[in-house]
Order: sequence, then structure tokens, then C-alpha cells
Amino acid sequence: MGFSSLLLLGFVAGATIVVGMPVGRVPVLNRSLKAALSMAAVGILAFLLVEVLSESAEEAWRVAQARKGSWEGAAAFFFFCGGFGLGFLGLVCLEKWLFFASSYPGLVYLVAIGIGLHNLTEGLAIGQAYAQGMADLSLSLAVGFALHNGTEGFGIVGPAIARGQLLSWRTLAILAAIAGGPTFLGTLVGSVWQSQLFSILTLAMAGGTIFYVEKELLAGVRREPQQLLVMGALVAGFVMAWSTHWICRTAMGDRYEATEGQRVVVHSGPSLSPSEEKRQCQRVWEVTEGRGMVPQVLPDGTRRYELVAGVFPWKVAPGLVVEAWGYNRQVPGPLLRLRVGEKVEIQLKNELPEPTTLHLHGLPLPESEDGVPGISQEPVRPGEVYTYRFTVTPSMVGTHLYHTHFHDEFQMDQGLHGVLVVDPSTVDPAGWEEEFLYEIGSFKVGGSEEENLFTLNGKAFPDAPAVCVPLGAKVRMRLVNASARENHVMHLHGYTFRVVALDGSPLPQPFLANTVLLGPGQTADLAFVANNPGRWMFHCHILDHMTNPKVFPNPQSHRGMQDPFMGGLVSFVQVVLEKKDVFREYRASGSLMGERGKRGPGGR
Repeated sequence: MGFSSLLLLGFVAGATIVVGMPVGRVPVLNRSLKAALSMAAVGILAFLLVEVLSESAEEAWRVAQARKGSWEGAAAFFFFCGGFGLGFLGLVCLEKWLFFASSYPGLVYLVAIGIGLHNLTEGLAIGQAYAQGMADLSLSLAVGFALHNGTEGFGIVGPAIARGQLLSWRTLAILAAIAGGPTFLGTLVGSVWQSQLFSILTLAMAGGTIFYVEKELLAGVRREPQQLLVMGALVAGFVMAWSTHWICRTAMGDRYEATEGQRVVVHSGPSLSPSEEKRQCQRVWEVTEGRGMVPQVLPDGTRRYELVAGVFPWKVAPGLVVEAWGYNRQVPGPLLRLRVGEKVEIQLKNELPEPTTLHLHGLPLPESEDGVPGISQEPVRPGEVYTYRFTVTPSMVGTHLYHTHFHDEFQMDQGLHGVLVVDPSTVDPAGWEEEFLYEIGSFKVGGSEEENLFTLNGKAFPDAPAVCVPLGAKVRMRLVNASARENHVMHLHGYTFRVVALDGSPLPQPFLANTVLLGPGQTADLAFVANNPGRWMFHCHILDHMTNPKVFPNPQSHRGMQDPFMGGLVSFVQVVLEKKDVFREYRASGSLMGERGKRGPGGR
């Protein structure tokens, strides 16, 4: 979806507010009916009041909890209270001016302003979803908001109906622009700029304005003799607004599902823009091939690596997107490839909603660089940057894991981990001709309290990356278990391999095996000579790790697979007469497994 399509969505989402506004042109003679229509508008506004204040309060609470001790934590509370007060008291002054400047009631304008502030935040949500690569989520939000906004138009003209005032078409157009226009504006702003505090402020201001309008409308019908009729109309208005909200969420199929401690987005279809999906596959490809992140080289020769911890959508498999917490918008984080003798800086910037740290697992570092919050350092709070410094020594050579050490289980199961490889200062005498690595990760999806979605380099089968090596090559396979809880027993068909290193340390006596057990945080280096041509399965032999959870879309997503229920920790190593371009098909189609596993990476 292009940027122009996004703006069109924002326009349509706000334009539906005109649906209920022509009611303001209908002459109403019966006093009780006027009161009932007015109270139906009150019911709609009452639902909006609950919605906007709850959203603002929840957002303020999340920011305050994540930023304890910082000015942003205090600002969240101030913006919520101040925004509500500004919206409420500001309209006291504004209403006086409107009544003075106009011959018709100004209450309709106050309602339009309040709803316009609310719709501004809706537009921000549409734009921010697009900016994060979730094209289909921005479409779903726009459709839902358009449906919901269709009821708000009646809420705007309700005060005029109560006073028997016929609004001109020109007035209705102005009111529609005030209330619906901010949706378009918010979509535009949200696509290029994001601010939690701004959302808190605008939602709270919307709550204050709606609360003031509710007070005025209720005062107008307080002495109405037909109380049963008007109160029934109030309930009907509330139910109508709630119903459109419920229909919106149901139509989205709960594709955006967030739970405390398990923030998971589950989509029933592709949700990333094509460019974002291709970028993610490119990052997976680089990790699999062992290509390290390119550092910034400082004047003194220090090699600086910048890791930005943030939240973003990550496609795990066809139709399955998780709300990942990762480094540099990828899972696993970029491969850090160091060499003995180098001076290294790793800058960690925290763009998460809570503190974090970085632990370089298995490296013999000074205590100050260990990344343990409250022991070797203070947690890195949102918006802060922390730098780890050390010199690479011979004792660090090997395959290692790096990961968060704050709120460990949750943050690791959201994707805050990566692989660090330390190479010797000289050429490895083993003379490996081919090398690739797999980092095993885990997620919790569908409300599960246990890890139930397993990945190789951030992807579950059928999207897990496959590799291709030439016949006769000496191959090293690096394995890293980044699961927070689960052991994995990895098995390669067609070969007995040598285990040459464990936990980053070479074994004085390598041993032969066809499976290797990895506990959480463990690493292993496997070696074999690719002397058996064919396409060989590589998988975890804990068999429920070879399936995707029930939240996965229907098995037809596995196009052409013999076993439509295969998933998780499954990939393939193809041994061919001459090395193919492993990702040739990916570059053409975006797939890391050929045609969803139907053919190998070399196309055979």
C-alpha cells in the first residue's frame, strides 16, 4: 500500500462522520421526540467518553510505569489530568464566545471539537500502523473507525435537535470538517511522527470536551416528563455506539491482540508492506550466512556497534506476525562479528516502553560491562543510551549469545537476543569452506504462558531459512539456543557430524553425534564434510517443537507441503554438485524456502 492510499484511508475514515448529520435538517415538532433524539446523542457521547478516558489513562499508566523516576513518567500523569482540565474548562470560555458570536447554539461546535480531538488520535493510530510496516492493520483500523464514525455525526447534531434548531448545509459541512478532518490530519502526522505523550494529551482533552457537552445536554432534559422515553433513548445511543465498536473489533478478527506480559499480534494474512517483508528476509539471510554488522570505526580504531532496542511487527511465518521486541528492527538482532585484538564499543539505545540492559553471554568481561541491572549497572531506561566497552581477547574466541538481562523471560521471548561470534586474529587452521549459523528462538502466542512458537533465525517453517552447500565442502554449522525456557535437540538427516565446540570453547576431543542437546543460552559448533548429496532435513527432535501453534492460519498456507502441519524448528540443508545462490528464489519471490518448501533453495 502506497502513501497516497494511506492518506485516502485517513480521509474515508473521517468522512463517514457525515452519515448521521443530515438528521440535523429534519424538522422535529414533538417535544418528547426532540428530547429522546438528544438523549440518544448523549448515549453515543457517553460511550466515547468512557472509551477516550480509558485509553488515555491506560496509556498514561504504561508510560509512567516504564519511565519511573524520569520526567516522562511524571509528564504522563500531568498530560492526562491537564488535558482533561484543558478540554473541560477551555470549552467554558469557548462556549461563551460562540454564543456571543452566533445567532444559533454553539453547543454543536463544542461536540464537534471534542469528537475531532478523539478522531485525531484515531488518525494517529492509522498512520503509526503504516509507519511500522503493518499495512493491513492500518487498513483494518481505517475500516473500523469509518464504521464507528458513522454514528458520531448524529451525536454532533443532537444538541441542535434538542433546541429545535435546523442547521444549514453550510453549517453541517463546517461541523463535518471540524470533527472528521482531524482523522486525515492524524493519519498524515502519525505516518511520520509518533508520541505517546501527545496521544495521552489529545485523548484526555477529548474526554474533557465530551464531559462538558454531556453536562449541558443532560441539563436540558432534566425536567422532561417522559423520563422513561428519554432514558431509553440514552441507553439506545450507548448501545448503538458500543455495537459499532464491537462490530469493528469482530471484523478485524482479533488480529491485534495484546495481553499483559504477552504482547502478541496475530494476523490471519500478510500484514507487512512488501518492502518491509523483503527487508526482514534480507536481515535473516545475513545472519544465516554469518555476515556481521558493519561497525563505525572511530579515529582511535575502536569499532562501534549501535544496537537500538525497540518494538516492531515481525513476520514469523505466512500469516503470522508478532509484536517483537528486538535490536535494530530484526529478530534475532544483527550478528556481531568481532576479532581478537579489536577495541569494541557497543552502544545500546533503549526505545522500548520499559528499561533493559545488554548481556554478552559467555564473554569474560570486567564486571562493569556485564549488563546485570542493579549489580554492574543501572537499567537503561527508555530514551537512554548506554555504552559497553572492552578489548577482544583470545579467550573470547567462539560462538556466543547476547541478550537482555532485564525482565529476562518476557523480553527474551519477545526477541531481544542475537549472536556474537569472535574470530581468532589469524586464519582458522581448520580451513572451513562453508559456514552458516542458526539461532533458535521462542515466542509465546495466543495467550500461552509457555513458549509455543519456535524459530530458526526468527522464522518458523515454512519460512525458516534453508541453506545450500557444494558437494565435498568442509562445513561448520553454529547453533545458539536463545529460548528462555526450552531445551532443543537438533538433528541433521543424512549425516553424522562432529561436535567441535560447546559454549564458545573448542573441545579438545570432538565427538561424533547425529543429535545435539542445547539448553537455554547454550551454543554448539558442528562440523561435517558434505559428501552425501541430497536435500536433508534439519530439525528439533522434541517433536512438538516441529509444529506451529493453533493460532497459525489454516494449513493451506503451506503451499504444496506434503505435511501441512509441519512448522517451527524445521529447515533443510541441500548438498549439490556446485554451490547455488541460496537466496536466488528469495530475491525473486521473498521466500527463504523456495516455493514454501516445495523446492530447495537451489530450485531443484
